[in-house]
Amino acid sequence: MPDVVCVADVHEGIGFGFLMDPETGVSARALDLHRNFVTAAKWAIEHGAKLFCVLGDLFDRTHVPPVFRELVRRDVIEPLGKAGIDVWLLAGNHDQPRAFARGTSLDDFRGYRHVKVFREPTTEVREFGGVKVGFVLLPYMHPEEIVKRMRERLNEEVSREQAYEMSRAIWRDWIADRTASLDVARLIVYGHFWIDGARPTESGYEVVPDEFTFTRDMFPPKMDLAVFGHLVYTGAPERIDWGERDEPKGFLALDAAKATWEFIELTAREMVRVAVTIGIDEDPTAKILDALPANARDKLVRLEVTLPEALRPKVEQRRIDERLAGAFHYEVKWLVQRKDFRVVEEFTMDPMRLLRGYVDAHYKEHPRKAAIEADGEQILKEVIG
Repeated sequence: MPDVVCVADVHEGIGFGFLMDPETGVSARALDLHRNFVTAAKWAIEHGAKLFCVLGDLFDRTHVPPVFRELVRRDVIEPLGKAGIDVWLLAGNHDQPRAFARGTSLDDFRGYRHVKVFREPTTEVREFGGVKVGFVLLPYMHPEEIVKRMRERLNEEVSREQAYEMSRAIWRDWIADRTASLDVARLIVYGHFWIDGARPTESGYEVVPDEFTFTRDMFPPKMDLAVFGHLVYTGAPERIDWGERDEPKGFLALDAAKATWEFIELTAREMVRVAVTIGIDEDPTAKILDALPANARDKLVRLEVTLPEALRPKVEQRRIDERLAGAFHYEVKWLVQRKDFRVVEEFTMDPMRLLRGYVDAHYKEHPRKAAIEADGEQILKEVIG
């Protein structure tokens, strides 16, 4: 019987820039994410869970507008408390400050007796069905913070690579020492890190530049189960990145005493990406319409059209808009081929798109292009709020 519910990468507070409520400033797409997060909490209540864990990135950034904190408080934190379910919140790469001394929106929930916020590695012991279970909790730590701590520890300059290796050794010893002293029948590791060897299904996934990786030899030998957020995730309740468009979304229900788990799938918003390349002798409107889904109702649609500059004025935008009228939201990216063989996107003032365009132009062949773009987006979010 499941007694622990684990979810990660919720990203409450993310800004989508479309379908905005004029009063709250909240996008209807952001409410998709919140709705599935609430569904996971309700499932935990209905199934008599004892513990509800968010394994990083409850929030999309360290400080989110009050409306999102209130949504989480009203719809998740307080109902779980009334049901007698404890809540653990691990900091992730999005909601853990780069400078560790700074506060975060996660800290707003420390006032609840049933809530624990973890921003430093620690261990916890809980009993489930008469079985003692030990938890090793490993919240995210930004690369800058890891290097800073190692330099302070040694009182000398060390390279990032040296700092990482020394940190892995220290953490490995700390985990081994702390778990060796735990008098438990089961041992579960919770964390929010990229695990060495993990392979995202698509290059568009977010990777933090020069990211600290958690290597497999850092896990304790007697570990029964490891559940991580971030790239190797326990279950994001909704799709956020277009690289996730074909993935099921949900959460994990754990029988902690047996160290077994079940993936509970949730209904996620369907995302449809359509790429069309049009030749000079083709009818652009007809080819675009043929490529679009017959039924776009309630779907997120991204249309990317590559065509010669001479054909751009011949596109009947009205007919495309009519076909996609029932979509939840759609966007069109025009890649116009000019006579000098350059390909340019049509003008935009959206800061995120400007950033992506800059990265595409200057780092197209860079091996960590996706990482540079992802970290740039995170910094931009922090700056513009």
